[in-house]
Amino acid sequence: MFYFIFYPFVFVLLRSVIKFFGRLETIGAHNVPRTGPVLYCPNHLSDADPPTVFVSAPRRAWYIGKEELFDHWFWGWFFKQYRGIPIKRDSPDRGALRIAEEKLMQGYPVVVFPEGRCSQTGTLLKLQPGAAMMSLRTGAPVVPIGIQHTNKILPYGDGKPHFSPIPVRIEYGAPIFPEEFKHLKHSDAVAALTNRIGHDLARMTNQPPPPDLERGSRRSAEKTDQTNK
Repeated sequence: MFYFIFYPFVFVLLRSVIKFFGRLETIGAHNVPRTGPVLYCPNHLSDADPPTVFVSAPRRAWYIGKEELFDHWFWGWFFKQYRGIPIKRDSPDRGALRIAEEKLMQGYPVVVFPEGRCSQTGTLLKLQPGAAMMSLRTGAPVVPIGIQHTNKILPYGDGKPHFSPIPVRIEYGAPIFPEEFKHLKHSDAVAALTNRIGHDLARMTNQPPPPDLERGSRRSAEKTDQTNK
């Protein structure tokens, strides 16, 4: 109830702040499927990235975020009200993945930052396999989202907003459908889809692609996937 009542206020407030400090430019929103599940997969430059996706995405979504964000008494409550899903980083958090998959199966978009953390340098980090696993398990297409210059608004480790000398740019790429990888065995499909996301993000952000996930080497991904079944 809180979400629906205050959504217009929160949306206008955040959009005004990002427009004021970053002169936000949005490209390719028409690439997002109008109905059904979808995984938004942005690169991660700054703490300003989630609100930037929030105010630019054509469809309202659930957000996977590190559990530390939910520890504060107020912000933890706020993030949960606004469709936040806490996840333990650097571990196969099956509970969080299960909740995210449930939302996808219900037809909602879900936002996951596939790098798993904010890049201190702005360059793409090696992608984690969780997004690809969820896509392959649920059939949800992946929409890569290339974000540029949010680190000019909120540099890494700085909690105070700054005026960006360059307009913040967010680009929604063409959807990647998991059916393209169904002919591969599971671990290879996870790696191939993860690498495809990484290369699309690199192209949209004008930088080299991150290190590829090796095919056939994600036994832990397979075990996690089997446990979730």
